[in-house]
Amino acid sequence: MHWKFALNRFKICQSLISLSLVLWATPSYAQKLVCPFKAKPRLLCNAETLKQKQQLNQLLFNTYLSTNAPPRLIIDTQILWQKRIQQCKNKRCIQQQFETRSDDLNSYSSLNQNLTQHFIQYKNGQTADPQVHLQIHQLDQNRIKIEGIAYRNPNNHRNKQSVAFLAYQNQDQKNQVTNNETACQYGFNFQKAILTIRLIKNQPHQSCDRFVGNYRLYD
Repeated sequence: MHWKFALNRFKICQSLISLSLVLWATPSYAQKLVCPFKAKPRLLCNAETLKQKQQLNQLLFNTYLSTNAPPRLIIDTQILWQKRIQQCKNKRCIQQQFETRSDDLNSYSSLNQNLTQHFIQYKNGQTADPQVHLQIHQLDQNRIKIEGIAYRNPNNHRNKQSVAFLAYQNQDQKNQVTNNETACQYGFNFQKAILTIRLIKNQPHQSCDRFVGNYRLYD
């Protein structure tokens, strides 16, 4: 019992250290991340954007303290979001990215995550870029809801910035899943903390292959 308590304390401390880095704790570190060399200073380094970033940092910290979602999930999705916003080439893109991330953080803190499993796609031992995120919700004893998002270029029009995944399944049918958004059919193979998805039936012009690959469970 004492060993488990010590391990939990270690995980909490480790996560808090990671969170402090994500929050860009020091001014010099913040400047490097908010104003990358390839970014246009007038887009990511102006007073308005920095104020929005400060507000998002506060929301991130509050979410981290209040949600029962896995702590590492909050940190990793924030890092992936930072990569996306640094791709923005105009104010519209930046504003949409702040809105999208705020909505995500609010959902993590407002919804009970105990009945939700989060999976993020991995390639070559690292999180896939662009990000692909799947959530499996336990609706009742026999039914689950699978929803996901595969991100595209954030500079696209809003309805083309991502590919959506949505399916409702019985527990005994979760190994063969049809995405209601695209009619693409997939095979799901669950192996402890790893989910492998393969394509069974393709649909032209629907980017079915975006969800194919290996996923890591966050717990």
